[in-house]
Amino acid sequence: MTMQSITSDQSKQFTRFVEDASNRALKEVSPDKDGIQRLIERGGEFQAYIVAGISRFTSKLPDYTEARSILGKDFISADQIATARDLTYTEDQLIALGKSLPDKATLEAIRDAGMFLVAGPPTAMSMLDIRALHADYFYSKGPEQDDEGWYDDGKEKFSRNDKIDALGWLALRKEPVNDSLSKNWEEQRALVQSPLYVPNAAEVTWGLTTYKAVNDVYLLEDDIYVRTSSLDSGGYRVYVGYFDASGLYVYDYWVDYRYSPLGVASARKF
Repeated sequence: MTMQSITSDQSKQFTRFVEDASNRALKEVSPDKDGIQRLIERGGEFQAYIVAGISRFTSKLPDYTEARSILGKDFISADQIATARDLTYTEDQLIALGKSLPDKATLEAIRDAGMFLVAGPPTAMSMLDIRALHADYFYSKGPEQDDEGWYDDGKEKFSRNDKIDALGWLALRKEPVNDSLSKNWEEQRALVQSPLYVPNAAEVTWGLTTYKAVNDVYLLEDDIYVRTSSLDSGGYRVYVGYFDASGLYVYDYWVDYRYSPLGVASARKF
């Protein structure tokens, strides 16, 4: 494909933008003589920073118009996550996410299944990593707030080792799987058919807390819980839910346990 040259007017406007930015920086930052000298001494690094910024803002990033028209607020992109969760995605990651977006028919199937679609984090994250982003989204706020949960114990490997994958897309059901309440684990697992699967605790908490961060909506709010694929140190299945202003609850119970508000989660990866 032949690259089109920029016009003379675009070149002039670009130069003006750079000059205006320089003047603005001098006015707002107001560096002293020593500060300017330090910048000069790191001129190569400074120029590389500027070039990276120009590369980012001139790249053709993904167009999510169709996805948003189909899913509405149930579509959560990386740019929304970056803003709401204070995370940074590289340009290459953003482009890769755009290329891996499900097609129209699949987006419609996600909508019809009562699911939402969320981009994964820029790096793989455990449940404890996710809690560290915003501890108030969890009922147990963590050691930094002197409020550890049972899963902070070092023997609970699931909270550290089970992770949401970096990048990619995760479709997650907004409610328990149909007819999965008051059933044991084996009965619930049988209801989740391929290409769907039962997600782990990190995947569910990433989805629920990110949906809250972006849309300011609590899912699984009214005393509803979902089992995950994660296992605690005693071999009990981990489940989460009852997500409200008090925070997301994380529990465990034996696999044969039946409880009227307890269903099972389902997800699909892309």
